[in-house]
Amino acid sequence: MTGRVRHDLLNKAYFKEQKGIKILHIKGSPYEMGYQHGYLLAEKIDMMITRTLPATMAYIAQQTGSDLEKAEEMMWTGEKKAKPFVPGEFEDEMRGIADGAKDAGADVSFEQILLWNTNYDQWCIYAHPHYSNYDGKSNPESRPNLECRTEANSGYHLPPPSGGCSSFSAWDEWAGGDGRLIFGKNEDNFNMPEQLDCRMLVVADPDRGFGHAFLTYPGMIGLDGGLNEDGLEMMTQLSSMQDESMKGCGIAIFTRCLLTHASSIDDAISIFRNTPRCAGIAYHVADGQTREAAVVETSSRMVSVRYPMENINALWQTNHSNCYPGWMGYSGYNMVADQQPVNELKDISTIEKWQDSLRDPYNFYVQAPSRFERYAQLIHQYYGRIDAENAIKILSDRYDPYTRMTRPVNFPSWTNNILCTICAMYPDFSYSAKEPVGNFKAHIANMWSLIAYPETGDLWLAIKDFPAQYGGYEYFSLQELLGCMR
Repeated sequence: MTGRVRHDLLNKAYFKEQKGIKILHIKGSPYEMGYQHGYLLAEKIDMMITRTLPATMAYIAQQTGSDLEKAEEMMWTGEKKAKPFVPGEFEDEMRGIADGAKDAGADVSFEQILLWNTNYDQWCIYAHPHYSNYDGKSNPESRPNLECRTEANSGYHLPPPSGGCSSFSAWDEWAGGDGRLIFGKNEDNFNMPEQLDCRMLVVADPDRGFGHAFLTYPGMIGLDGGLNEDGLEMMTQLSSMQDESMKGCGIAIFTRCLLTHASSIDDAISIFRNTPRCAGIAYHVADGQTREAAVVETSSRMVSVRYPMENINALWQTNHSNCYPGWMGYSGYNMVADQQPVNELKDISTIEKWQDSLRDPYNFYVQAPSRFERYAQLIHQYYGRIDAENAIKILSDRYDPYTRMTRPVNFPSWTNNILCTICAMYPDFSYSAKEPVGNFKAHIANMWSLIAYPETGDLWLAIKDFPAQYGGYEYFSLQELLGCMR
């Protein structure tokens, strides 16, 4: 316990359900916002630490062929490696979360909160078989784990899928109407124990920096991006690389750093280049004020930037690198070469052979590249009329251009590369975690889906079902959400 409940901090914040969606409003200094978060959501944070975090350890154990004790040790080692790289403002916020949760009666520590905030960075590192060690060096013990079985196909020995997340942006005549930049994104991940009921939108009004909104879980300071009041929006997407390390910042830190401090794409790129990074991630960044967008592909060693093709005012990204010189107007370092070994691409010596390698239906490590091709089709199909209504259609699409089949509503994809669609739904996998979790099943689908005009702060959010799109989208205004605290 920190000694007393800080009621002076709590009167600035509140947590309530609006239109069936859980929304946390926090305001003040980093520590104050953390304290509000921790106190208001103490019970849910305790659930994340005691039930969801052990499920991640079970996933890592299965991915690496380790036992649960070893997987837990691996995660704690990753947390210790990451700790020196956490910027002070976000360490303060995590300490505030721990203190607030303690004062509300939860038995959680700062170390556990930090571990929880590295959860998805570590998940990304172990999401492919050729993972690096904590220092970013090749691990000779890393290997594929082919002993897993899906519930849909118990006769096959397949690794769990490692893909998910996608996004697009469009503006000017491509968007239609008044040509404002529109941004759409799907976050895909496992429905680990307790998580579906704890999904939430956070509206943050910091003393220093821009007011902003992002999606996450209790106890996490961020996750997969969001938008700020200055018109910047961003999205984080797994894009596995051979150079990965826990000695750096991950998606939670970069989400909050950009939304708090970046007002342009150049600001965002500068933050990535000047901040140590951990797992391979592609960050889709868009500026609604200037109507510009870029995808920043990162590893622990490299940062490369891909801009829209000439005369195409749209950009899209899924979970494989597209920074291949000569592809879609890109010039610069070949990030695909750093992805080839972890995705087991057969041949990337030419663009044509690389694209053929992506389409291999029995590559179980590449992350649903068919979705990238489908985005291209849909963005051209809806040219001149990509508004919120049609953006919902794009993000809810279930057509696989590789097989030329539409995935039935409640039918999961077969593998990472067969019937994987923009609206994602994968088969169940079985896991065994420590008590009180024990045995459980989980699968990947769309955790939440967001459409926004970042210039004005108008947004539409689906977060009430799994896949999220099935539960419909609700409209909010970022300015109105922030105004409730001002």
